Amino acid sequence: MLTRTALHRFTRPGHPTVSVTVLPHAGGSASYFRCWVPAAQRLGVELTVVQYPGHEELFSEAPASTLEEMSLIVGETIRNEAERTVLFGHSMGGLLAYETAIALAGQDRELLGLHISGSRAPDQPVSNPRHELPDERLVASIAAMSPDEPCPLEDEQLAAVLLPQVRLEMRLAETHHRAPLPLAIPIILHMGTEDPDFSAEDAPAWERFTSSGTELLAHPGHHFYLGSEAAAGEILESIIARIPREAEDERNTPCNS
Repeated sequence: MLTRTALHRFTRPGHPTVSVTVLPHAGGSASYFRCWVPAAQRLGVELTVVQYPGHEELFSEAPASTLEEMSLIVGETIRNEAERTVLFGHSMGGLLAYETAIALAGQDRELLGLHISGSRAPDQPVSNPRHELPDERLVASIAAMSPDEPCPLEDEQLAAVLLPQVRLEMRLAETHHRAPLPLAIPIILHMGTEDPDFSAEDAPAWERFTSSGTELLAHPGHHFYLGSEAAAGEILESIIARIPREAEDERNTPCNS
């Protein structure tokens, strides 16, 4: 069954420094990234977040059956609606960002950059898949990913509504596998310094997925280090600093009248 995604454009400056399109983690909705809005406004970033099927206003939309299917849907949404953009994907969204970059390359749609956060490389196995855990252990496992932050799933009423979608999207991420298909753009990796799921030792595996090199940036915090205005500013500043020079020159060139 065909499904759809949506784009939430949280900021739209008149002359943006860069357009950034965010792909959330498993179970993550677009509203999670509202805390990025002040930093995006301060830095002049056009901030857009993908809303997955089954979330918020798309609650009744059928889910995708594989991450590849999701990437085609996301890629089509971005191609139709967004300007040339940087993709930033976190956790499952990191895998999806890579797959979406492949889909867009097949449509001759050039990205300004690819930033992947807290995500294993697609050819690396998942030794202890969370999506197979019973509900109570799954919630505890998710809470342990960022123990200093409240976990909404610890509320039984919220868990009854949200946990099935979280489990489904974790399954998409944890069962996803792809042999390396090198992209022509660099892959910028982000991690929380205390992330139990992704460490500096996991980063080299991504080198096989690009012909233009990787770079690893570490941020204070656990797996969900990115859920604050301060973290958003640090991430967005790192994205702006890595915009290709030719794109920056083009952005700063006055239009001819």
